[in-house]
Amino acid sequence: MAVPEHRHDVSLDFTRIELGVQYTFADNWDLWTRVPYDIKTRTASIELVDPASASEQADMRRNLELHHGSETLQGLSDIHLLVAHNQTDVFVKGDLATLAFGTSLPTGKTEDDPFVAGNAGLPHEHIQFGTGTLDPLLELYYSYPLTPEFRVSTFGLGRLPLYENRRGYRGSAEATAGVVLSHTTTDWLTIHTSLTGFYQGHADWNGDRDINSGLVSTNWMLGGEFHIGKGAHAGLNVSFPISQQTLSSEGDTFEQGPVLLFTTSYSF
Repeated sequence: MAVPEHRHDVSLDFTRIELGVQYTFADNWDLWTRVPYDIKTRTASIELVDPASASEQADMRRNLELHHGSETLQGLSDIHLLVAHNQTDVFVKGDLATLAFGTSLPTGKTEDDPFVAGNAGLPHEHIQFGTGTLDPLLELYYSYPLTPEFRVSTFGLGRLPLYENRRGYRGSAEATAGVVLSHTTTDWLTIHTSLTGFYQGHADWNGDRDINSGLVSTNWMLGGEFHIGKGAHAGLNVSFPISQQTLSSEGDTFEQGPVLLFTTSYSF
C-alpha cells in the first residue's frame, strides 16, 4: 500500500557475555576456547516526513514490524577454538610473539534469506547469531618492552568464511588490527590506550550481495587492568568510535556508538 514518506528509526543495544578458557598443553603451546552469549535489544519507531492519517500510520507500523520491529533477541553465538604458539625473545630480549589459528563452530542461530521474505511481504529477521559455517580463524600478537614501565603491542585478527551455509548464506570476511600502549603504574594497576581498525567485507545470500553488509571503522580505547588477588585480574575499558564508512550506498548499517568492556580473569 502506498503511504506518505517516512523513516524507520532503529537502534540496537548489544551485550556480549563471553567465557574464555586457556589451557597450556605443552611448552609454549596453548588451547583457546571462547564461548559468547549475545543479547541484542532492538528498538524501532516511525518518524514522519510527510503528514499521514491514522490508517496510513498503521500501515507504516505493520511494515516496520515485518522488517525490524522492537524485540530482544538472545542466544549463543559461534564458539571459537584456537591453538596458539608463544615465543619470547623473537627479535629483542623481553618481546613476545603469539600465533593462533583455528576455526569457529556453527553454534549461533542463523536465518533464512530475509530479502526473499521481505519482497514477499512476509515477516523476516536480518540479525543472525552466527554464520552457520566452519570459518578459519587466524590471530597474531606481538609485544615489545619500551621501558620497564611502558610496553607497546600490535595485533591482527582474521575470520574468513569459505562457503555458504544450508540457508544459502556466506558470511563476511573480517579483519581487525590495532596497536596498544600500556603503562604499569603500580603493582596493582596497568593502564593502556589503543587504536583499532576493523574491516568487514560483503556477505552473500545465494550468490547475491547482502546490501546491509560491508563496513570499515576505526575506534579508540582507554582502560586499565587491576590486580585484585593472587592470579586474579579485572579490567575496565571504554571504546569510542572515530570513523565509520559503509561499503554500500544501498543498504542500512548501524552507526556505531561507545562500547563498555569489563573483563575478569583467574590463572591457576
